[in-house]
Amino acid sequence: MKIRNAILHSLNNSSCVLSDTELDINSETCSAFIIKHVKKLLNNPASKEATFNVTSEVYKQIIALKDGKRHFKDVCVQIGRRLSDVMKQSADIPEGDLLIVLFDNKRERYIAVIKLNYMECFTHQTTRGSAGADNQIVKYAAVLPFDTGKTEEACLIPFDPMVLKVIEKPFNINGESVNYFSELFLECDSSLSKKEAVQILNEISEEINEKYFDNSIDSVARIKTALLEQAEEARGEISIESVAGKAFGGNAEIRDDYIGLARDAGLRADMMLGEKFVRQQFGTQRIKAENGIELKFPAELWGDSSCIEMIRQTDGSNAILLKNLGQLEIR
Repeated sequence: MKIRNAILHSLNNSSCVLSDTELDINSETCSAFIIKHVKKLLNNPASKEATFNVTSEVYKQIIALKDGKRHFKDVCVQIGRRLSDVMKQSADIPEGDLLIVLFDNKRERYIAVIKLNYMECFTHQTTRGSAGADNQIVKYAAVLPFDTGKTEEACLIPFDPMVLKVIEKPFNINGESVNYFSELFLECDSSLSKKEAVQILNEISEEINEKYFDNSIDSVARIKTALLEQAEEARGEISIESVAGKAFGGNAEIRDDYIGLARDAGLRADMMLGEKFVRQQFGTQRIKAENGIELKFPAELWGDSSCIEMIRQTDGSNAILLKNLGQLEIR
């Protein structure tokens, strides 16, 4: 990663202090801070894809920078002023600093726009009087997030193709909950994030399981296995139709219901979630028994009777037989 330019503006709900000078990217402290936040943004599963509306003011500024018609600092001043105008619409939007970074990563050029909402922290303050040193605890309310702070609003803008990655949360504006960062500031249309897509997939699986399978473990594991197989076969791309076909086979009713629920929930027919991310989210099956015993194992093993077998007892209870375990390790 090569940081080319960076600037920091200070924004609140009534005014703004737009910097006339870029950050010293040769400073070790400054460079470490910038790189930390940009790396978090590059691989954040909470980010969602978005595209600019052609009338977006931020889009116009980025294009002017890309085409060499405006300088970095001038573009960033206009972007900072745009966000400041939006923030003045609601006192519920948190105050913070706006970090804008131009950088190269793997031969691609990007702009990162990161809103650093202020955090509170406590430290000591020492004064000296006639009685000597006086140490007291004081609170600072305008501290920037770093290791422990989570960035709530940010976007990553690649120059080509200009498909944004946006992180945001809604805030109250004029009595309504609004994603102001994407809708009012960036003026772009966004899709679901990976995390949101996974949450919807889990909710659909639960609904299908309850409706057709009486909350069966078999059904849950079957859907997870279908997602894992699809991600592996398509290099991380999830086709809802293919997953439904793998999970429910020739049962057209359940298959069509699964696809319809996904469509109605706003999921695209084909989504690039990434094989690693799909395995992280769906690769493990957990079972908790009524007596407190818990099992955790790879989801795809559930249908393999040579490894795990569910036995229905005559009294109606369940037993699980684990086979071919090899060597055991106690943790």
